[in-house]
Amino acid sequence: MNIKSLLLGSAAALIAVSGARAADAVTVAEPEPAEYVKICDVYGSGYFYIPGTETCLRIGGYVRYDIGLGDVGSFDGAKSFDHQDGDEQSTWYKNARFTLKTWTGQETELGTL
Repeated sequence: MNIKSLLLGSAAALIAVSGARAADAVTVAEPEPAEYVKICDVYGSGYFYIPGTETCLRIGGYVRYDIGLGDVGSFDGAKSFDHQDGDEQSTWYKNARFTLKTWTGQETELGTL
């Protein structure tokens, strides 16, 4: 009988402790989403307003990296790329290119700037 009462007492204590913890749980309300970037549809897709101004900005560009093996030129000696690294007789080449473009637009009294 002693083991049975010990097990029942332990179960009752666990239920009481877990119930007390559930009462202490704090529910936090979800914050409202902040609007950091305003979309500018006046000049087309991809534009956004610069904060604090009425100027629209669009950023674009690309990164390109080429590696080639074999004959890096043509039969007449003209090369197929702008800059050659290494020897004229090299059998491989590499070329990297990065382009960043920006477009802006703003309405003024005289029209679009």
